[in-house]
Amino acid sequence: MSDKLTIQEIVEIAIEIEKNGEAFYYELAESAQTAILRDLFKYLSAEEKKHKLRFQEILKSVGGYQISEIYYATEYMGYMKALADERVFRGDIYPENIAKSLKTPKEAIDIAIGFEKDSIIFLYEMREMVGEFDENAIQMLLNEEKEHIRKLSEIKKDIK
Repeated sequence: MSDKLTIQEIVEIAIEIEKNGEAFYYELAESAQTAILRDLFKYLSAEEKKHKLRFQEILKSVGGYQISEIYYATEYMGYMKALADERVFRGDIYPENIAKSLKTPKEAIDIAIGFEKDSIIFLYEMREMVGEFDENAIQMLLNEEKEHIRKLSEIKKDIK
């Protein structure tokens, strides 16, 4: 495996991050102490699912990613999952502990915004690893994440 990632690999990692986020927020919803937090986390889980679908569209637009050998495909997807797991929604973050510690929806939104910021930092790092042509695809991913932060900030302002 090359020490440089292709744009397809970066988008695949971003998709894995969104999958992790969807599952993470779902678990938070299941562990939430109040209906307001439960509804908020269900919303965030649904938003991550939308992002995942949007990122899958972006992956198609950059030529998709096909791996010919079955063994390599399994190894490759394990590698992509490991990269995603070590980035934003890490395995050492336990949703049930976070859910129990939250007192207000604003605290929950602050956590979500923090994860989105981590995704943005990750994508900025990845942008340096691709050629000029592929920077457009990364910019599309960044725009999606920035829009998510904007939405979360609006929700936070509207919470009494």
